[in-house]
Amino acid sequence: MAHAARGSGISVDPARVREARLAAGLSLAQIAKQDVSRTFVHLVETGRSRPSKRVLTLIARRTGKPISYFMAGSTVDSEQNIDLATDLTRVAGRVRRHAVAARLSKSEVEAMKLVELTLHQAAELVKALPYVPTSTDEASS
Repeated sequence: MAHAARGSGISVDPARVREARLAAGLSLAQIAKQDVSRTFVHLVETGRSRPSKRVLTLIARRTGKPISYFMAGSTVDSEQNIDLATDLTRVAGRVRRHAVAARLSKSEVEAMKLVELTLHQAAELVKALPYVPTSTDEASS
């Protein structure tokens, strides 16, 4: 029988905490540093404890993930944001490759650089925001 999560902290998806740490190539000690114990991070990853907002913010910052990525029950929603962010990043790469391959004037090259930068910034913003379903998302479900 599994133990209930302890503490009054924020309910997170423990698997997401572990996945984010491993994807960032970090150890428990690297996440914890001097701010929290490695054991506590492990307890969060196994669902036996809940992080405070401060600790969750620390985990998010060190793994490079938005806080919404870790929230319990938001797995599908977070994946939608990650998919959109990935698409925006992919388009930014295509814009860069096109700008390199095409014979563009100096002002056109600068404009394409701005488009690429804007797409990268949009991808980061999407990852940081909570997911909001659109009518096209509901139609494709």
